Amino acid sequence: MKIILKNILLGFVLLLFSCQKEYTNPNEPSEESVYSSVDGFLSVCIGLKANYSTSALRYAIYVPGITAREIGTTSTYQTPMDLSYGGTSLTNINTGVGGLFSGLLQNKGQAEDLIENIDQVAMQDGTRNGVLAFAYYFKALDLCNLYQNFEQSPLMNSADGDAVFSNDSEVLDEAISLLLLAKENISGGMSDEFLAVIGDMEMEECCDALLSRLYLYSGEYDSCISVSSGINLTSQSTFTFDNENYNPVFAFAVDGSPYLFPKDNFGLVGAYLPDSDDGRYDFYLSEPNKTELEELGGDVLKSIGGFFSTFDTPIPVYLPGEILLNMSEAYARDNDLANAVIYLNMVMTKTDDVFGVNAGLPDQTSFLTSLSKDDLLEEIYKNRCVELFFTGQRLVDSRRFHPNLVFTKSSDLESERNRNYYPYPQEERDNNPNCPADPEI
Repeated sequence: MKIILKNILLGFVLLLFSCQKEYTNPNEPSEESVYSSVDGFLSVCIGLKANYSTSALRYAIYVPGITAREIGTTSTYQTPMDLSYGGTSLTNINTGVGGLFSGLLQNKGQAEDLIENIDQVAMQDGTRNGVLAFAYYFKALDLCNLYQNFEQSPLMNSADGDAVFSNDSEVLDEAISLLLLAKENISGGMSDEFLAVIGDMEMEECCDALLSRLYLYSGEYDSCISVSSGINLTSQSTFTFDNENYNPVFAFAVDGSPYLFPKDNFGLVGAYLPDSDDGRYDFYLSEPNKTELEELGGDVLKSIGGFFSTFDTPIPVYLPGEILLNMSEAYARDNDLANAVIYLNMVMTKTDDVFGVNAGLPDQTSFLTSLSKDDLLEEIYKNRCVELFFTGQRLVDSRRFHPNLVFTKSSDLESERNRNYYPYPQEERDNNPNCPADPEI
């Protein structure tokens, strides 16, 4: 999709928040007027978060969720069917992939606009610090999602439609740098004026949680462990919703006449099946059951619970269990299996998770200690699949843990994933001369 993103969210930003009088302009002002006042900047921050949580996050969960077997469909609609078949059956015109790519770039573009225009208006130092930290964080979050799904991504949007793409390691490096900039601004202090508009987000904890993930992806295991160890696992940061801005998973999996549902057993099979007493079953999955289309495998589908069962259920920005799993994996890949066991055992036995994601199993130390490094990593992978269900991380985790997985190139309904990366949307290919070649699979 051609990346002409200036002003794309400005009307959306202000119309969404008519209840917040001081940040509303019903006349959908131009970019110049929005960025001519402190209230305008704060309104864009509100809209940036809302657009990510209601739109970009929708695609970031459901598109890779189908590819990596979390989600099945009861409909013959072409978009989910092609995602289910994967391989070369998935083409550049798939609207799910197009929505994923364009939604993340739109959100990233608005964060870039905040950064670019910050010096146009005089504001309290603490307000400026907060706006910049917020913009750096969301740009990093968008880049992280792009990394999880696309082989290359633009570090900067282009108003001329000719954004340059960068490889995956460059995308990770940029996202990490942005988060470090965000933390610098946070350390300078954020004003009450800014904090009043960002809702239920603890900015420093959110930055550190995303750094934990990105350091793990980058293979910087010592840095992952260091930043993770300082995160308060009782802190809660959430994306919140209301009757005008629905929880995005509720919107596609519960509301109206849905056709996308979570797969039974979290989409896991064989040795990856969780213990039948695992409390995360009841947290995330419920009846009544449905049946996937027979031509897609006919798997048992469940109803979604957890953070998605009502229109206004908050979705965590990050889960405490992810931080523990990141530490466990980092220790394991650094050959410190004793500590890897400690943190994985914490995930498998916890009963006091601040968001209620509790496996609640008996102590697993003896079992985990008996495993080789490779088998312990497989146990970590299995628990990431369960603990981080419907967070959009299953595809990248499958790729990281099983890089040599062989699956059918034309279509594949059996393997744990049916593609490595997505093709670039046709509109981007048609309009951007810098769009790279599609990955083979």
